[in-house]
Amino acid sequence: MNLLELLWIVLKSLVETILRWILPAKYKSVEGEVCLITGAGNGMGRLLAMEFAKRKAKLILWDMDQAGLEQTAKLVREIGGEVYAGVCDVSKIENIREAAVKSREAFGDITILVNNAGVVFAKDLLELTEWQIEQTFKVNVLAHFWMLREFLPSMLERNHGHVVTLASVVGLFSSPGMPDYCSSKHAAVGLHQALYYDLQKKKCDGIKTTMVCPYHVKTGMFKGVGLKSDVLTRSLSPGECVDAIMHAVLTNRPFVAVPRVMYISYNLSTWMPMKVLAAVYEYTGANDAISRFIPNRPYQTKLRE
Repeated sequence: MNLLELLWIVLKSLVETILRWILPAKYKSVEGEVCLITGAGNGMGRLLAMEFAKRKAKLILWDMDQAGLEQTAKLVREIGGEVYAGVCDVSKIENIREAAVKSREAFGDITILVNNAGVVFAKDLLELTEWQIEQTFKVNVLAHFWMLREFLPSMLERNHGHVVTLASVVGLFSSPGMPDYCSSKHAAVGLHQALYYDLQKKKCDGIKTTMVCPYHVKTGMFKGVGLKSDVLTRSLSPGECVDAIMHAVLTNRPFVAVPRVMYISYNLSTWMPMKVLAAVYEYTGANDAISRFIPNRPYQTKLRE
């Protein structure tokens, strides 16, 4: 690549970005695509399954919560969707491999991979047990590696597919009270970005990637958490977040932060002194947000395997 080609790519990308914010977006079709969603037993995973089903994608749903998973599958079938649901603990690579075999038997190769499963314990560094730290990284990071190694090869063979990573704004800039979660999401962001650049290097233009970094979403996963003031931003409903995710996926956007003010927050965090960010956290109540966390998932009270 010469300098003129580089400048052309820069100019073209800037124009495309501006037009994307101004003009109505054209959605791609996902009809007939085989979409695997982890963490599909409740929350955003369930809502994403419903949205893809409405657009006639074939659904493969994984979760550890069998009852929740069956309920999601039932809802998908009620709107005419094709679905296979399988219990899978993505923290264990052998479970992923076994579930992958059964999933391929149901619908064939996966063409849309949504890494949505995640865990949070919301404790200070010295309060976390070794198992909790390891579990956070197994689910929030290592599972993404194992899923990509399992399903990316078939996408590469066809030069067709879409990888969606559910990360977090705390994967862009950290916040107090959950060091394991923040660092795991930073790792997920790093993996996703590396994947994007690897695909660009290999000229695999038929494989799209979308990294999603939402602010606090009002699901059971973060029950009780929130700022004392909405002066800078506010918590999101699961529906709002899922709408933004679907818009990004269907328009092949590589990165989306929700709400949009998070783009500003992210860019400011890259050049503002850390002392200023600490003051912002104190002003908004972010320092105490996690202290109001109410565990309501079975794993969140576990100390060890």
